[in-house]
Amino acid sequence: MMQEGDLVHIPQGVELWCETERGMRLRMTERPTVGVYLSAQGRHVYQVYANGHEWRLKRRDVYPMESRCH
Repeated sequence: MMQEGDLVHIPQGVELWCETERGMRLRMTERPTVGVYLSAQGRHVYQVYANGHEWRLKRRDVYPMESRCH
């Protein structure tokens, strides 16, 4: 289970969205991206911070980053 502040991997081609004062803002990732997990927005949607903004995306499209100690 992810906790707030965990790093996540967002693959290329994932749809991100957020609500703004003017409506819905959509973006598709052009390359793999690292984000910060913020919270779950229901069973199927996560909220993350990536590329300078808070975004929502489908839970199935995001993966926890492995923590490795060498």
